[in-house]
Amino acid sequence: MNVKTISERLTAENWAPYVVTGVVIAVLWCWYMIGLGQDGLSKIDEFFTYDRSLGFARNNDWFTVFSQNEPSLKKPPLQYWMTAGMIEMGWPHMTALHLPSMLFALGTLIVTAWLARVMIPDHPWLMLPAVLLVASSKNFWGHATSAMLDNGAMFFSTLGIATMFAAFERPRLWPWFAVTVFLAGMQKSPTPLAFLALALLSLILTQRWQDRPTSEIWKNRVFLWTMAVCLLLAFLWPLFQYLRFGFGAEFQGSVRTEMLDRFAPSVSDRSLQKLSEIILGNAPGLRLVGLIGLFFLPFKFGRPRLLAATGIAVFFFLGMWMASGKVYDRYTLLILPMLMVGAAGGIMLISKRLWVRVLLLAVLCLSEEGPLKRSAAYNHPSTAEQFGIDLQDLLEPLQTMVQPDETLVVCGFDNRRRLPLGAASVYASPDQRFVYMRRPDLRGYLGSFGYTSGPLRGVCRAKELDRFADELVGLVRQPVEGTKFVYWSADGLAGE
Repeated sequence: MNVKTISERLTAENWAPYVVTGVVIAVLWCWYMIGLGQDGLSKIDEFFTYDRSLGFARNNDWFTVFSQNEPSLKKPPLQYWMTAGMIEMGWPHMTALHLPSMLFALGTLIVTAWLARVMIPDHPWLMLPAVLLVASSKNFWGHATSAMLDNGAMFFSTLGIATMFAAFERPRLWPWFAVTVFLAGMQKSPTPLAFLALALLSLILTQRWQDRPTSEIWKNRVFLWTMAVCLLLAFLWPLFQYLRFGFGAEFQGSVRTEMLDRFAPSVSDRSLQKLSEIILGNAPGLRLVGLIGLFFLPFKFGRPRLLAATGIAVFFFLGMWMASGKVYDRYTLLILPMLMVGAAGGIMLISKRLWVRVLLLAVLCLSEEGPLKRSAAYNHPSTAEQFGIDLQDLLEPLQTMVQPDETLVVCGFDNRRRLPLGAASVYASPDQRFVYMRRPDLRGYLGSFGYTSGPLRGVCRAKELDRFADELVGLVRQPVEGTKFVYWSADGLAGE
């Protein structure tokens, strides 16, 4: 199959779809850039980003991620490096925390357009609706304007999928796929490699509909040596950490706990309703049309290799459904651009009339309030709204209250509004370890911390403190005015 290069296509086709799509992307990005960094942090994981970004300078080590001042393998360093670098250059902290996600959002919109061109190369105007559909997702902009890692993960995953489809036709591009695997692994996880495995499995299962043998992909020499490199690059960061600290070193988190254990399949507590919730999530219209579109595109456009995209989506949702660990709706951002290419293609297949296509596109976009939203549609509540007091105001006083001989204890019992661990590290204890209690097991947590005796000081909700107050000697409470929180101190544990 003779496939034209991008440059050849640009000389043979009208520039209009590229110019219009580029202008739309620029307008969308500028719209959401307005006021970036004026909001604070609100999501639990945003405070992890803050804590880990500050950890490089605090510990004078830019080659280890520190979480609560301890080496951590829970997440790799790429976005943390970006934020930390901006802070070191004097940028306001909130701007430095939010800008990387917005840069990845811009990259994702651009790569979405490229993915549409790679998947359905004969219809350049497909780029525009695909971009508009991605931009209509509240989830997309909610994370783009946050300090979370998900938009970066989505960017590299989408880049990997686009590069993979391009390499199916032009195997010399496989080394670039290895680059996406490495960068994805340095951002959050090497998802492009997992998506490639799902794609190949899908092509094998659908071989009867393929116009070429799937085996030609893995028999290619460039593919083979690229895969060997990919296996190293995918896990290069944790390998580097173990080489630095020794394979017997203890870290917070690991590849096994963060990826393998979480997504290990389980058949317990699964139902069709649960599967429906995972597939449709908080954007049922967009996702359903996208998934249906991915089923029809391979046949209607005469591109059976696109069944790889169908398989990635199906196996991804099944994997989420059967995962034995905690999974979150935001993980579907990883395949959102691919789904929206499917939705855009599906709209094109429904009717040849332009006005019908435009109407269907408008309906889908408006189901998520459109690509240009008011900030209230995707903004984040402040910590003052959530906790009755700004977390910085609540936690920073502990820096001066805690004495050198005291052990700091922070309560974060299982509830939807627990004090974020990262916030406690940033504001309450930026220079030393502390005890963070997720359950009312004070002795157990202190034992794991290495505590043997001595005074204690902490912050908890009053009801949380009541659950272990009888274990403390010389307990003194200091309620935080206007909130449910209380500062407390104690001489030690009963029976020491």
